[in-house]
Amino acid sequence: MFKQTSLALASAVALGVGLAGSAQADSILIDDFSVEQDVGLQPIDPVIPARSQVGPSSSILGGFRDIEASGDADSFLETRLQVTNGVLNFSNNVSTNGIGLLTWDGDDSPDSLDTGGLGGIDITQNNGHDLNGIFVDIAFADLPGLALDFTIFDLNNNVATLSQTFDSIITTPLTTSFLFDDFSGTVDFTNVGAIQLEIGGPPEIDVNLTNIRVDKEDDVVDVPEPMTSAIALLAVSVVRGVSLKRKQIA
Repeated sequence: MFKQTSLALASAVALGVGLAGSAQADSILIDDFSVEQDVGLQPIDPVIPARSQVGPSSSILGGFRDIEASGDADSFLETRLQVTNGVLNFSNNVSTNGIGLLTWDGDDSPDSLDTGGLGGIDITQNNGHDLNGIFVDIAFADLPGLALDFTIFDLNNNVATLSQTFDSIITTPLTTSFLFDDFSGTVDFTNVGAIQLEIGGPPEIDVNLTNIRVDKEDDVVDVPEPMTSAIALLAVSVVRGVSLKRKQIA
């Protein structure tokens, strides 16, 4: 029942955010989460490991995605990252502090970071159009404290970072920007070798992301239509109900 509900929820959230139409044709897609993946801590090897890689796929920057769950979980799957039906879900269980790490660094082992794996791509322009940041579509977060931390590496061993923490729950899909000018560090955005995203939050949080891309701020539309908001609110209600049941059983 939980699996069926999750799949229905993921489809509803993906449809709702799709209606908002924030992605642009000239953006560089980092990930639309159309390739499924599942990791958790503590893992259930080999069915659900703590880290894994998927690919190749044209829907993932560099063709491959590594994800990893880590933290202080003391029982099976208390921190989990699942990608299904175009939605990335991150969740912590009761009294569990955990993080999810996504890495786009080409084809390598999920146990290591290849800071040159993307080959030095230019993420400041695409098809002659200037781009100025990374944009993340967030479907919802059911608790305050969602933390998103980007790290970008270039081929000259430079690093830049940018973090955002959301002080409120998110019940209506929104697009948040990580503008290049706001990053701390000296990375060359025209010569990128790897990108990482760390997702964190308090115990019991559930979060859905639906799209990550490089885009231009002026081109991004973040005005959810009424139907989109209704779907998102329904999704939040379903997830909170299922999540509470799961956490009480645990």
